[in-house]
Amino acid sequence: MVDGILQFLKTPEWRRQVRWRRMIWNTFNRLGLTGIHALPLNRRWVDIQRRKMKMHNLDPANVGMKIVQISDLHHSPVVWQKYLVQYIRLVNDLQPDCVVVTGDLITGGYRYAHRIATILSHLHAPLGVVCTMGNHDYSMYGKSAPEEGERRADYLEKCLKARNLIVLRNQVLSIKRPGAQTPVTIVGLDDEWSGHLDANVAFKGVDPSHPIVCLNHNPVNCSELMDYPWQWMLSGHTHGRQVATSKFGRRFYPHRYRHFTHGYYAVNGRHLYVNRGLSYGQRIQDWCRPEITVFKLDHASEQDAALDAAHTV
Repeated sequence: MVDGILQFLKTPEWRRQVRWRRMIWNTFNRLGLTGIHALPLNRRWVDIQRRKMKMHNLDPANVGMKIVQISDLHHSPVVWQKYLVQYIRLVNDLQPDCVVVTGDLITGGYRYAHRIATILSHLHAPLGVVCTMGNHDYSMYGKSAPEEGERRADYLEKCLKARNLIVLRNQVLSIKRPGAQTPVTIVGLDDEWSGHLDANVAFKGVDPSHPIVCLNHNPVNCSELMDYPWQWMLSGHTHGRQVATSKFGRRFYPHRYRHFTHGYYAVNGRHLYVNRGLSYGQRIQDWCRPEITVFKLDHASEQDAALDAAHTV
């Protein structure tokens, strides 16, 4: 009987289990108890968003390039390895050319740096797995004890690089498919909350005529980065949540109101996408499921340019 129950939990079948799994998901999230989500999840519970990433000046050989974004893994005592490994396998099944991880890889001590690096090292992408830092990667010491915060982020970077993962902290990476002359430029910004984001350094020497994707963990400063020549910005951080939405909240905590919470935004002719992340913490509504985003690169036409120019947020 015990073996039967274990087999039932290890092989989730959506039609038979969706109701009780949704009930558990909602109940435990509202109570702040998240360890139960180490149970295997049916793939239909994971929200895979597929979007065309239309870019100007895209080399024909790079058309169809697939960039997969994941974010906010928060590997920690309550976000377990078994839970995250499910997503690594799913991402590999999507056959990405490049994987980008937009911050908050860990929420825990030094030992989780080694562990998340090992987990991410199993991703397969011929053009590389690119990681940027989020506020949790600097830990709670990011502002109160900046030296300790930097030490933790530096150690995480060391662990990631030791497993052949690419880390961008106000740095640039160029990727292209065989036969392409013009690369796609990826600009990875460091964490804004801890004060390590330096866009001047990050964009120095970047050719503005190239297709440019900016990785920026927290989208709150999207409008402030309009002076730099990115076409797409990929962010995370929010878990899809809005804060300070009530009249009381917006009156007394206006700084906590988020203009960009989840999904796609056209901002002054640019493109912003906010990924809801993979961690299961703080997901009160069942619609706000863990997300993997698949971008497929394509040419932006003159009509697309006109539509972009007409949209302002």
